[in-house]
Amino acid sequence: MSTPYDIDEVLPAGTIETLPAGTNVLITGPAMVGKRELAFRLLATGHEKGEGVLCVTTSASASSMLDEFERRVPTLDRDRVAIVDCSGSDSQQAIREIATERVSSPGDLTGISIGTAKLLQRFSKQNVSDVRHGLVSISTLIQYLDLNTVFKFLHIYTSRIEDTGGLGVFTLEDVSHDAKTVNTITSEFDCVIELREGADGREVRVKGLPGASRSWRAFD
Repeated sequence: MSTPYDIDEVLPAGTIETLPAGTNVLITGPAMVGKRELAFRLLATGHEKGEGVLCVTTSASASSMLDEFERRVPTLDRDRVAIVDCSGSDSQQAIREIATERVSSPGDLTGISIGTAKLLQRFSKQNVSDVRHGLVSISTLIQYLDLNTVFKFLHIYTSRIEDTGGLGVFTLEDVSHDAKTVNTITSEFDCVIELREGADGREVRVKGLPGASRSWRAFD
């Protein structure tokens, strides 16, 4: 894909409406500020135009992820949704309606890499070339592995997204980690979308993209 990915109406007016193909975005902020919600918005936008969604979930089950997508896209085409499930939940139900790769734990980065590669190849066979990738969340990976290992994995994964002209959407709970960890992870991404609770409610700003306003804006 060479044309930008549409994110119109996801962020406040005047922020940014498109992201170039091959862009990797990191969403940061404290707990319960809406990082996961924003990630789903970015991933779901464009699905009705024929794009695919490939999401890695580190804690929520694949079934809950599918439910979330279907709430946002009533006309969801399940053939264009694929999930790598690392949650390891014994209570989760098997999903046969969509392509799902199961990984034993978020610490199995090899399994995640193999799973995402298989699902991306599946999209290619379906002639779905425009794919939005999600990973929710990097913070869980850091709980299982050291920073250098996670960084190397992210470098490989974001490079694959860039090479295939996809759009990467990742989340990080920045207040849970020290400054070195946050800075190291942030350096791997093309831009950062920051969320915070302001005096009058939730706010958002974008850092790292030319032409994007860096001002804090109200975010519903």
